[in-house]
Amino acid sequence: MKLCMVLKRRFSDLRFSILTILLGGRKTVNDISLKTGINWKTVDNHLIFLTGKGFVEKIFDSPYVKIFEISEHGREYVTRQHKDVK
Repeated sequence: MKLCMVLKRRFSDLRFSILTILLGGRKTVNDISLKTGINWKTVDNHLIFLTGKGFVEKIFDSPYVKIFEISEHGREYVTRQHKDVK
């Protein structure tokens, strides 16, 4: 019998991953989902939170696609976190 360990990531880890991906430019929910390995609906929910906190801005919204980019506030946050890790 083979056992798999599933590591559950914290919300803060998921959100930081999303912000890090957005440093590379504008992305759709699906782009972020594919690059982070996070389910698209989870990404969408965290983007709503990050938008509300001012870390991310919604650039385009239609019934079929949403495009986001990182805000200056979000960029400063990620930069600060990287400095704290070093």
